[in-house]
Amino acid sequence: MKIDKKIKSLPLTKSNPKTLESLFGRTDISPMWVADMDFAIAKPIQKALIKRITDSGFAYEYKPESFFKAQKDWYKKQYQLDLIRERILFSPTITTTIAVIIERFTLEGDGIITQPPVFMEFRDVIRKTKRKIVKNALKLVDDHYEIDFTDLEEKARSSQNKVLILCNPHNPVGRVWTKKELQKIISICKKNDILLISDEIHKDIVLFENQFTSVLSFAKDWDKIVVCTSEAKTFNIPGISDAMAIIPNENIHNSVKEIFNKYNLGRTNALTRVALETAYKEGESWLKKLIVTIEDNVHIIDKELRSNNSKIKLIKPEGTYQVWLDFRALFDDSKEMFNYITKNSGIGMNAGHWFGREGALFMRMNIATSSEKVKKAILSIIKAGNK
Repeated sequence: MKIDKKIKSLPLTKSNPKTLESLFGRTDISPMWVADMDFAIAKPIQKALIKRITDSGFAYEYKPESFFKAQKDWYKKQYQLDLIRERILFSPTITTTIAVIIERFTLEGDGIITQPPVFMEFRDVIRKTKRKIVKNALKLVDDHYEIDFTDLEEKARSSQNKVLILCNPHNPVGRVWTKKELQKIISICKKNDILLISDEIHKDIVLFENQFTSVLSFAKDWDKIVVCTSEAKTFNIPGISDAMAIIPNENIHNSVKEIFNKYNLGRTNALTRVALETAYKEGESWLKKLIVTIEDNVHIIDKELRSNNSKIKLIKPEGTYQVWLDFRALFDDSKEMFNYITKNSGIGMNAGHWFGREGALFMRMNIATSSEKVKKAILSIIKAGNK
């Protein structure tokens, strides 16, 4: 994959000096924490964007039939899903959609079930909407994360708990939930009248012959489902992309649409529309190369950890372009681990406890970059770990 050579000159969140100083206590650090890529976007997308900018001005736009056809074809080929256009809503971000859904279908104080360690913005949205975080913590069994279904059933039975937020593929632990696991989740939600929100933004980054299944596949069994997704991660366009809410239940869809209309969410952005339509039509070959690159980078990390007899463990990802590193054999205190490894490696990673206390003594490392950078980074981390 081609690295974006101009990336260092861009005002990116991951390399913002103020942010680095705030999080890591220094600015001279290699940022491998934010979930975006160092890779240049696919050539067809670049060319389409340049052509759109060159061709004309930027008056108000709508999404033409060609956009919806390209989107429908992509979802059919990639996920075996028949998208219903009338059930799709567009919004600025996934967390925007989640906040709207929580406020629309729950009351202050109601419980929202999450599965930590998990994307920290779920926690932030729940708190900001004055709902209660209810943890169905994942279990780490033989270096493999599993859902605690006994605990989930118990939490779902409570009448105060109204929503389950699923992350598939899971960020940060990298699980791609199997069809069997998802069927059990659907069964529990149906039995207890739980609204299921599924964040599927990493759905295209599936590794090592694992298979992604969307919860939309089970909509005939239980349609109180909202899939929140985007192609922002897939094609490295989070700076210009928007998000989608796919809602099979007509009543839920109409209710959410009413709020979106109230706040004027979902207006078509010309560059976003061009980038996405082109990605759907011409982005598959680039995506395949990306998957190979991420898999190669996972192998590099695994090889270096093993050959250097490191006590740091790799939780091998099934999806996403992050790896989840286990430092429990080296440290007892999460903050001490984070400060020590950051200081002595010069690598800026996410502390595991940012994703909830269940992530303590782990760190998340973004590997959507060159193999050279990944190898250099993991060797620096290994060296720092040999304290």
